[in-house]
Amino acid sequence: MGSLFSGTPGPTPEERALSSAQSSAVKLGVEGAKTDLPAARAAINLPADYFKKLLTGDRTALTETLSPEITTLHKQYETGRRTTEEFAPRGGGRTALMSELPFKEAADVSTLVHGARKEGASGMLDIGKILADLGVGEMGGAVSGANAGASRLSAERIAQGQISAQQQQEAGQAAGALLAAWLFA
Repeated sequence: MGSLFSGTPGPTPEERALSSAQSSAVKLGVEGAKTDLPAARAAINLPADYFKKLLTGDRTALTETLSPEITTLHKQYETGRRTTEEFAPRGGGRTALMSELPFKEAADVSTLVHGARKEGASGMLDIGKILADLGVGEMGGAVSGANAGASRLSAERIAQGQISAQQQQEAGQAAGALLAAWLFA
């Protein structure tokens, strides 16, 4: 910033307006992120817990998680058993069908469990991608805000003659190297 006595001009009205708009945008983004990111993480926790239970390999947790689907299968087979007992003619065919039902039911439950574990793995992968995207977005917002602030500060100091363009370039390269080291370490 310049003053009457230093001989350096202050920011123009356009520069002040741009600076104000940048500050407002950064504040708006930060305020939105403060509410949206925790809400997004909370919303992701429920399906993540569901998928984790599917992946544990713990038979009790898996059965508990899949109990609505398993109960539906049991009810369907129970209906089939009752229908067969009531309406199928007595004889070898009925006996063979009735003896196969428990094995078919067990196979269907096993298929359900196996499919659920695959679904759990796929679901956790999707949730991991969502969280990674949130993290990248947060990082981008932080870097963007920092760059805007640094650029504005550098422009003010250059205008005041406090730092040279060479010093600004060196500071930018150092900041970039630090950021790259932090990101890729």
